[in-house]
Amino acid sequence: MHRRLDQEEPEEAIAEAHGRWGPAGAISISDEWQTARFLVGELRGSRFWIHGRGSTWAAAFADAEARGRSASRRKAAR
Repeated sequence: MHRRLDQEEPEEAIAEAHGRWGPAGAISISDEWQTARFLVGELRGSRFWIHGRGSTWAAAFADAEARGRSASRRKAAR
């Protein structure tokens, strides 16, 4: 899927989130973390579950992928 994601193109980031996590896929921007403002994850009810964060949309999705791989290794080790 990995479209070219630019911090100026939130529509593309939303489409990428939907492609990864279905209709619950969502994006957000946080002022709390200046170096990792772009958040990607799932919106379930009124809660936003962060799967990745980064300095660009592409970095946030790459972080989500890395977190997913780490979770898979933790589950396999049990």
